[in-house]
Amino acid sequence: MRLSAEVLLDNLYIDLLDAGWDGDQDIFPDIRPRQFAMTQLHRSLIKKFHNEEQHPDRDQAALHLFLSCNDTCKSFTRIEPTRLDEEYVVGELKAILFSFFNPRPSQTYRQPLLLNRTDIAKYLGWGPGSNVGTRSSDFYSKSTTSTMASTNSLLPLWVVDDLRSVSTLWADVEVSRRKDKGYEQVRGSRLSFVPKTRKISRTICTEPLLNMLYQKGIAGVLESRLSEVYGLDFKRQPSRNARLARIGSLTGKFGTIDLSSASDTISLSLVRELIPKESYKFLEMSRSPATILPDGREIELHMISSMGNAFTFPLQTTIFACLVAAAYRILDIKLERPDEHTDGNFAVFGDDIIVDHRAYGLVVRCLGILGFTVNREKSFNEGLFRESCGSDFFSGRNVRGVYVSRLLTDGDVYSAINRLNRWSTTHGIYLPNAVRYLRGGCRFIGVPLDEADDAGIKIPLSLARHARRDRNGAYHYLARCNLVKRVRIPVVGCDVDESSVDIGRVLLPDFVYRSNSVLLSLLAGTLRNGSIGLRIDQRRSVLRRRKCPGWDSVPPGDQFMVAHHSRWKFAVEVNLN
Repeated sequence: MRLSAEVLLDNLYIDLLDAGWDGDQDIFPDIRPRQFAMTQLHRSLIKKFHNEEQHPDRDQAALHLFLSCNDTCKSFTRIEPTRLDEEYVVGELKAILFSFFNPRPSQTYRQPLLLNRTDIAKYLGWGPGSNVGTRSSDFYSKSTTSTMASTNSLLPLWVVDDLRSVSTLWADVEVSRRKDKGYEQVRGSRLSFVPKTRKISRTICTEPLLNMLYQKGIAGVLESRLSEVYGLDFKRQPSRNARLARIGSLTGKFGTIDLSSASDTISLSLVRELIPKESYKFLEMSRSPATILPDGREIELHMISSMGNAFTFPLQTTIFACLVAAAYRILDIKLERPDEHTDGNFAVFGDDIIVDHRAYGLVVRCLGILGFTVNREKSFNEGLFRESCGSDFFSGRNVRGVYVSRLLTDGDVYSAINRLNRWSTTHGIYLPNAVRYLRGGCRFIGVPLDEADDAGIKIPLSLARHARRDRNGAYHYLARCNLVKRVRIPVVGCDVDESSVDIGRVLLPDFVYRSNSVLLSLLAGTLRNGSIGLRIDQRRSVLRRRKCPGWDSVPPGDQFMVAHHSRWKFAVEVNLN
């Protein structure tokens, strides 16, 4: 049975009305948390639904927005404060950024700056996605059989020496790759679209492979410096942002700020004015000066970077964190950085910014004069609602909705059911019609609580009629597993001719077997059990037999389920009817 997003929303509407929802889509000041949560769920459920169909209108809207952002960056020439306090903040911002990019001041004339080849080399690497200059996304192919495309003629001259400074093995692999494939000079990145919401797609620029290598290096240096100066740890920051947002919704102490298209509005002129030129040159050398649109047109980029560039996220975090520090200094608010025991009194994670409520207005105005656009619909400094990093709080209560992006596979449906059941547990509001409709569109497979959301429908032991125990007391069950395509690599020293042909048929026609590349992939963690793991196709899955020691055991670290396990059992029983 093919599931419809509109029919799912109709069933949810019935459930919410039965639970006492007034059906009002507007958020008014005296709304109660329970009504707010139901309104949020109804708004969110199919907001991002796409089912991976082609949507030219959404893509066109995304392209129009991207080109508009690029034109905005082109028109931005310099920072022009309009008020005295803004001038003070801009002055402090420049001074703070200068200190940020000059971490080791001394009397010597030539002092290593934050961005230098030695430190960047420590973090060189690639992400798991696609790049210009390689036809495969796995590490082995990128390091061994790619043409290593770049936009800057200096990067090919640097790469072997920079790799050798941290890994002789990687440098040797690069020397062999260069001998066979050489380097490719390209103009820039390639723009494409990925799903975002029902109204608009998201643009992403696929970067040249060698550019990405150095972009990752720059990103690593910036992340390390952000942790050192401001205590911003990218692994912990989303949860820290969430906790501060909750406090803001309870006490009004903090305001949350969200920006529109922040990744595409960091203009070249802004970065030239703010970042010391010795550090700016590394950003400029590794960025893409142009991008190729889907219709083949080439446009010049006036933004320093875009989504797809590895240093975009840490660079914008750096600018915004330093701006908050500057505003606090002008307003005489002590900047309290987060640590192991406290979350501090500010938070920045990309364009998710949290500030003391007293600094909110000044920070928002200064963001405007830096060329950024504050999303007024998602920024809050008054009232009882705050949102940051995917967490929504109303008067201290989590009112985050559930987003269903597609319903193509059983795994998609299982995930939707499990997340709706968890939402019911949070709010004590049951959704039997919506869950029953989803249940009719998939094969029923009951799995224990500690399984993945897309492995099956998580149910309590009381509903697990087909679960059986072995003599050791472990429960046996079936679970859905995504197929991971793996390519076997022959053992070093064996006859590789025939194996290489088989590998090449799966990876690339010009696949080359090299023992040092195999060892490098092993050390990089991309070669496991003698095989390379390729990208997962989540539409392809199989049922696997699994076992667990305790069916109703709560996963380690799941504090929510520790506190609400019995409520979850009841919610699942009601929703599944």
